[in-house]
Amino acid sequence: MKTITIQEFRKEPGEFFRAVQRHGRSFLLTKSGKPFAKLVPVNETIIVHPDGSIFGDLDTTSGSGHGS
Repeated sequence: MKTITIQEFRKEPGEFFRAVQRHGRSFLLTKSGKPFAKLVPVNETIIVHPDGSIFGDLDTTSGSGHGS
């Protein structure tokens, strides 16, 4: 995942959106040197809808350490 500043993102946001859409790239956005947002492909995202339905891949075997 490449780190970019908010200033870089604001200059050419379309460039970063295309990199995500076409090439599956991910970006960590920083402001004043601190991370504040990620721009990632949807296939790397898990969305839980209010009705309880889930979009994305919940990998329960990865041992990611969620919860503890």
